[in-house]
Amino acid sequence: MKKIAVIINPKAGSNNKKLLKEVIEKLSVSHQLTIFETNKPGDATEIAKKESGNFDLVAVAGGDGTIHEVINGINHLTPLAIIPTGTANIVAIESGISKNAPSICSAIQQGITKKAYLHNINEKKFILMVGAGYDAQVVANIKPKLKTIFGKFIFVWESFKQFFNLKQFNIKAKINEQTYSANWILITNATHYAGRFKITNQTSIFDSHLICYLFPNLTKLDFLYYLFLILCYGDLSKAKKIITLRSLSIEITSEQETPVQCDGEMDSNVPTFITSNNEYVQLIVNK
Repeated sequence: MKKIAVIINPKAGSNNKKLLKEVIEKLSVSHQLTIFETNKPGDATEIAKKESGNFDLVAVAGGDGTIHEVINGINHLTPLAIIPTGTANIVAIESGISKNAPSICSAIQQGITKKAYLHNINEKKFILMVGAGYDAQVVANIKPKLKTIFGKFIFVWESFKQFFNLKQFNIKAKINEQTYSANWILITNATHYAGRFKITNQTSIFDSHLICYLFPNLTKLDFLYYLFLILCYGDLSKAKKIITLRSLSIEITSEQETPVQCDGEMDSNVPTFITSNNEYVQLIVNK
């Protein structure tokens, strides 16, 4: 019998209560569960920091934003399981966890883990990606209540609106001792982006590499071409105009106020410093 802490974000995007109830009922048959609900931003980090060392496993019911909070508090020796009830659930997709209660419970029961690598953004950790410019403005404009009501549709709508402002940001990135200019910068530790869409074949959350995409002189035609590459090939690196780099140390600056999103949630504004020191979490995966 495992002692399992279940951290639940009741305000997570899709708020799949039926799935969560079924998982809890199935796990409770053979394991000792303690439920912790979050009430406000930052709660999941504090719960993970305080409680993770007292349990055999921590399960997170929420989306990528809730997972982002948990990785900033969890003891790295305590395995982390995902119950995907959020909007995008990219961490779940990368680890092969579907929205299926028997499959989730089976993965937790088997307890197979892989090292999911973390990186640092300023004073915090992230597991998926950091975006400065276009996608961060999309995230910044979405109110949490609308996200809960409309789910992924609200991201599609806001992305369309920002399609007409692709050049509004002028951003600098210092990478590998060189400085680059771009309208949008996307740094990814994950294969997927915005759900099940693949954007790279060069890394995943189980790889310690970061891939940095810089979008200079971002026109509407370019953007549509990049969307085509994602939908048809799953790899932005094919685009010649995109600057694709690998680095474990990135500094992002701008002379104008420029938003930054981290793991799909609004983080702050630039300047932003991204580094890596091979930290990781033991993530439960579906074999």
